[in-house]
Amino acid sequence: MTSGELENLIKSRLGAADLAQFLDEGKEQYLEFPDGFFAEVVLRDGSRLPDAQRILRGVKEELGKQGVELSVIVRAIWEVVSVQSVGAAPPGSNGFHRFLVGLRSGGRECTVTVDVTGLAVAGILNAFRAGSLKEMAPDEPSAISAVVGEFVRYELSHGGESYWDPTLDSELTLNENALSYLLIHAPTESGSS
Repeated sequence: MTSGELENLIKSRLGAADLAQFLDEGKEQYLEFPDGFFAEVVLRDGSRLPDAQRILRGVKEELGKQGVELSVIVRAIWEVVSVQSVGAAPPGSNGFHRFLVGLRSGGRECTVTVDVTGLAVAGILNAFRAGSLKEMAPDEPSAISAVVGEFVRYELSHGGESYWDPTLDSELTLNENALSYLLIHAPTESGSS
């Protein structure tokens, strides 16, 4: 079997289940390694994840019986639809500010919690006052929310083994190190991942 044959097999099975229309083919991966294969299947609708995961488990079991190892990731593309400050995080959270971020992937929605450290808030405000975040927001509170949204988009942008599934891990922390990296490396945009 080749990686191309694996791709054809998986797409055939997803197509038979009427899931091919939800594939984001530009983000998929089908790789061949000496000890087996890796497949990353990416959907534009998170509500279809359970069906796709069931099908890929079946393909993995079928290939396993033939002595072919397959490592599979099935994930969805999420977009940030809302960012809401809920104030200070619970007592004992060391000055964190808490945000609820609403996400959508097709017909599925979820909410994640982002705790922003006091030092990260200060860094965002300093960047805003220096003018580097003016294009993102008209005022300081909006700038913090905008950076939180951008942080979540950045976390969602990773594929492969380092992808983040917000339905399984719904809590993030934006600290000063993550903020520094974000301000230097991540483009500020309001797109989806």
